[in-house]
Amino acid sequence: MAKVIAFHSSRGGTGKTLIASNLAFIIAKRGRDVALLDLDFRAPSLATVFGVDEARKYWMNDLLDGRCRVGEVLVDLTDRYETRGRLLIGPADPRMEAMSRAARRDRRWQTRALRRLLAMRDELDDRLGSELILLDTSPGVEYSSVNAIVGSDLSILVSTMDLLDLEGAQRMIRDLYRVFERRVMVLINKAVPHELSSDEGRRRLLQELAERFTVPLLAIIPCYCDILLSSRSTLFALNHPDHPFSRALGEIAKRLEGA
Repeated sequence: MAKVIAFHSSRGGTGKTLIASNLAFIIAKRGRDVALLDLDFRAPSLATVFGVDEARKYWMNDLLDGRCRVGEVLVDLTDRYETRGRLLIGPADPRMEAMSRAARRDRRWQTRALRRLLAMRDELDDRLGSELILLDTSPGVEYSSVNAIVGSDLSILVSTMDLLDLEGAQRMIRDLYRVFERRVMVLINKAVPHELSSDEGRRRLLQELAERFTVPLLAIIPCYCDILLSSRSTLFALNHPDHPFSRALGEIAKRLEGA
């Protein structure tokens, strides 16, 4: 059965989408069949990252509205990126009117959307053969992100070392993941490099995180200025496969494949 992994954060700006999109590419490059779905309907970005034409007929929004089937939404990028495994992308509609409609969705719609999300998982697994399904969620406790968490086997909660991010991640674990009894791991992104430059600095950082979080730590990724300055409309790991960021994601990919 396909494994579903949601990428979540307490607020925007943690690098959640950057990590999810590059991981999808790396995992497919390693030979696994991957589907990456955009469930951040208020600020969708996968269409931009992967260069999806805005004139297309169906989006993830339409799938959860019940207007189309999953095969009509997915974009097969296997040949474009020359991956050994199949790389499928399910983009959300990036147009302003679609984001405005998403903001007005009520709880009844979200309940129906959850049923369709669970059915989509079965179709991706049974008919399309996806081994891993990655969900790029909206930050915080939007209905769509809660649906993604409930429908996943594992959530990766991405945080920076900013105090607001750390405290927000703690609240998510306490008030959301424990309530729904969902499995979660923390990924620290944009860590200050000098904190990881010595064994003592790394030990202190790990100790601080162990005292703050009661769930497993997946990885710590340092902050790299060249990533901050790079274009978000391309895959960093594609253009810079030997960069420390890309190598770190390669190690994370191995852990997630066996998680």
